[in-house]
Amino acid sequence: MSRAAADDTAVLLMGYGSPDGAGDLPAYLTEVLHGKAPSPTMVAEYVRRYELIGGSPQRRILGSLREKLERRLADGGPGYPVLLGVKHGKPALRDVIPAAARDGLRHLLAVPLSPYASTWISEPYQDGVAEGVRAAGGEIEVDVRLDWHLDPSWIGYWRRAIRSELERDPGRAVLLSAHSLPERMRERGDPYPEILAETSSAIARAAGLDRWSFTFQSAGNTTEPWLGPDITEVMLEWKTRGVARPLVASFGFVFDHLEVLYDLDVVVRAFAEANGIDYRRVPMPNDAEEIVEALRARVLGPPATG
Repeated sequence: MSRAAADDTAVLLMGYGSPDGAGDLPAYLTEVLHGKAPSPTMVAEYVRRYELIGGSPQRRILGSLREKLERRLADGGPGYPVLLGVKHGKPALRDVIPAAARDGLRHLLAVPLSPYASTWISEPYQDGVAEGVRAAGGEIEVDVRLDWHLDPSWIGYWRRAIRSELERDPGRAVLLSAHSLPERMRERGDPYPEILAETSSAIARAAGLDRWSFTFQSAGNTTEPWLGPDITEVMLEWKTRGVARPLVASFGFVFDHLEVLYDLDVVVRAFAEANGIDYRRVPMPNDAEEIVEALRARVLGPPATG
């Protein structure tokens, strides 16, 4: 793709999506559950969770990322318009893509707001894109650009953020956490665990960490086994070795949402306090400049060097 923008080309940022409020939760959860309506108990529980975190900040963060990336792409060149579509909720990929085709766009450079090219993560995005292309009657092409987990700016954000926290509060050991998934996904050949191991090692090297561990978080409440070790298990193990001041860096995600603000800052924090562990978390990247640069690089390739 030429660095000169084409009139019929745009960038599509792809997010997971979130409900805008309690009234959206039944429809949102039905979609997440692949068409199965949630029970009233489940809806009430999610209402409680979102109330505890003050509602989802996802729409605001994604809107800011979209605007910043569009400005960054236009810096020194004609740039591209940047669209936003989500897997669940609004604006849905299945609606955004045909709307783009009706507006005269014929090519979309689509980047998921997860750097991990795991089957578990990437397939739903690709399914949403395929649904949108079908709805557009095949009049638009979408180039899905996965896999930016080792992008220098992505790793650089975590290096900066972790080092900043350790300078303010030295002596902490670092827990690098990411969302768990059912073990059956690994058995099917999903490279997710290996991708996370590679990324966590790269972050630890960049940040110069000598005391750190990789953990999983946010395992589903199901009877099937999920990947571990869970973050709470590692916290307890560390405490037995005299390490009771962990610094959590949730590198499995790009921005604040329920799995960070509730699963970590409410549930894991309460667990830590109940067990005499001093919990602290590294701020999420959200719309930081490093993330904007990582997305820019995924669209255009790395910047030219002089």
